[in-house]
Amino acid sequence: MRLLVTGGTGFIGSHLAEAGRRRGAEVVVLGLTDRPEERANAQLLAGQGVEILPGSITDGELCERAMRGVSHVFHLAVAMREGGKRDEFFEAVNLDGTRRLLDAAGRGRVERFIYCGTIGIYGHRAPGITSEASPLRPGNIYERTKVAAERLVGELAPAAGVPFTVLRPADVYGPRDQRLLKLFKGVSAGRFPLFGGGTGRRHMVYVDDVVEAFFQACVRREAVGEAMIVAGPRTCTLRDLIEEVRRATGSPRFGRRLPLAPMLAAAAVVEDLCQALHLDPPIYRRRMDFFTSDSEFDTSLARRLLDWTPRVDLPDGVRRTYESYRTAGELG
Repeated sequence: MRLLVTGGTGFIGSHLAEAGRRRGAEVVVLGLTDRPEERANAQLLAGQGVEILPGSITDGELCERAMRGVSHVFHLAVAMREGGKRDEFFEAVNLDGTRRLLDAAGRGRVERFIYCGTIGIYGHRAPGITSEASPLRPGNIYERTKVAAERLVGELAPAAGVPFTVLRPADVYGPRDQRLLKLFKGVSAGRFPLFGGGTGRRHMVYVDDVVEAFFQACVRREAVGEAMIVAGPRTCTLRDLIEEVRRATGSPRFGRRLPLAPMLAAAAVVEDLCQALHLDPPIYRRRMDFFTSDSEFDTSLARRLLDWTPRVDLPDGVRRTYESYRTAGELG
């Protein structure tokens, strides 16, 4: 196996690249190194024998170079949390970048192309249990371009003779996750603000379980041409998650509970103002989804087609994540 991981300097991508090396694969990472965590991940992977190609999938020449001799592709590179960017930016990365990568894959000998989707395409507040057959409700430009990119993969990959699978991970967490690091730091200091009641359901999935699903998708014939939800063993509420973090950190209290509505209004105003000024907003609408999400997911299709079972339950995953942050000195 010669594995290409796009977005491989990010959280999930770096774990996939590491796992590829452990499994004996040659691994190439195409990813940005703009942020400190991306540079740290690139350095970590390079030390394990991973070839690092710094840059963006919007660079067609770089995509061609990255694809040379590649047998398997994990495509995770994405524009996601850039709150101050215009729609054209998301389209350039999430759609045009995916198209370039597929073009390059079609000219090579790619045996499997695994596209990383998102459960965000179902919306963030869905009654009942969401499955692959549930209606799509993308609510922002990131989610709309992810829907369009999935369709692009479904059209272009078969035309190029490239077997593909789409995996839609739920809320992924684990070591090196910079998103939940803020939660751990806030709770450990007793200063995490909980906006609202925290009663919405969250379906967390530990990064090791996601990695296993990706590698199973490489070998399972049943997975070709399918799109599957990948989520953890069970749901929890946001309050449950915060309490697990509090127990892991040993903090006597997580922080304060605050009203949600004023913060939602403030996020909208700040995002609109920063977008007009071409600035990255410190807070924006999608960031507040953390406090308002309420969804549960059916993983039976992935369990069956991938012969896969999520094994890391929330208390164990939170404990492992906390220990990794503490060992790395990231909690301050």
